[in-house]
Parts: sequence; structure tokens; C-alpha cells
Amino acid sequence: MALLLVLGGAAVLAVPYRHSLSTARAYEAAPATRGVPAVVRKLEDYSNGHGGTYWVEVAGPASVSGRIVLGDSGPVLSRLRKGDRIGVVVWHGRRTDITFDGRVQQTVEAPTLNPGLYLGAGLSMPAGGVLALYIAVWLRRRTHEQARGRAADGFPLTGKMIAGACAVTVVSGIAASDAHESDPPAFVGIWLTVALISLAVWAARHRIRNRRSG
Repeated sequence: MALLLVLGGAAVLAVPYRHSLSTARAYEAAPATRGVPAVVRKLEDYSNGHGGTYWVEVAGPASVSGRIVLGDSGPVLSRLRKGDRIGVVVWHGRRTDITFDGRVQQTVEAPTLNPGLYLGAGLSMPAGGVLALYIAVWLRRRTHEQARGRAADGFPLTGKMIAGACAVTVVSGIAASDAHESDPPAFVGIWLTVALISLAVWAARHRIRNRRSG
């Protein structure tokens, strides 16, 4: 299982991630263009704190008409009203951006969404393989200790740290995608930020627990 996870992660990094990254970079390097004129017919800008629904339905040429889904309120959707005239940027058949009053907001069709997800998935799979291998060794050692009549220790801190690193990698991939960050350095920065916050929360909880038990 561990080997399959490692190989699967390598495959994701070698094929989907590299392709998605090159596509995102081509999109980012494309010269800015004026959006195709369209008129807002309906819109939804709703968040409940855990998620949300964000879209705008526009009328215009066939290449842009219909519902355009967005990742958040952004700098454009939160300012729109029914009847507003906006621009819809089309790149290789994708409605990648909406523009209004000098502001631009990427849609979920923008290729910058994909690299963060693929990178997070590709790195999480080898990390999961390491965790699976660690658990297998720990379980074998635990069974051996129990067979000899010794009290087995709980799951070691090292294993918890590996599991935490896997979780941080998954969260970082989602965050990088949501922020439309396509470059690896951006992912690394997000990973370190999430890891430090998680470590600080764990340390605070551990200190509180020790105070209560003491």
C-alpha cells in the first residue's frame, strides 16, 4: 500500500501537475484583454461561514452567456447588482475572469485553480505512504510487545507528526487552489504558514492540558 501511494504521488506530480502548471503559466503570461461585454441578469453571493455559493448569470454573446461560477465574493462579485454591465474574459474557450469598474476576479474556470490541488494531492500520497509504513511497523512492534506480556505504548509522537504533515499538505493544496496560487514557492509558503499555526495550536492545547492535569 505504501509503495502504491508513493508511485501514485509521483505519477500525479509527473503528469497532471506539470501539465496544469504549464497551462496556468501560459494563462498568466497572456496579455491582458478587454472582456467581452455582458449584462448581469442574476447573481448569488452567499456565505454561511463554512462555505458559500458564488455565481453570476450574464446575458451576452454565446461565448460568455450563462452562469459563471466564482470561488468567493472577491473584488467584483460583491460590487455587482442586477443590470450591471461587466466584461467576461475568454481564454482558450474558458471564461476565466470577470471585470467591473477596473477590478478583475478569476472564475473557477481559470487554470490557476488546478496546480495547487494537484501538488497537494501528489505530495500527500507519498506522505500517506510513509505514514502507512510507519503504522505497519508500529503495529508489528506493538503486537510483539503484547505477545511478550509487556504494556504497549500509545501511538508515538513521530507518527502523529507524520499524520499532521499529511493533513497540512492536504489543507495547503486546497488553500493554494482557492487563492489561485499556481507556483510551487507559493505552495511552500502556504504549507509553512499552516504548519506553524497548527503547531502553535497543538502546543497551546498541550500546555493547557498539562496545567489541568498538574
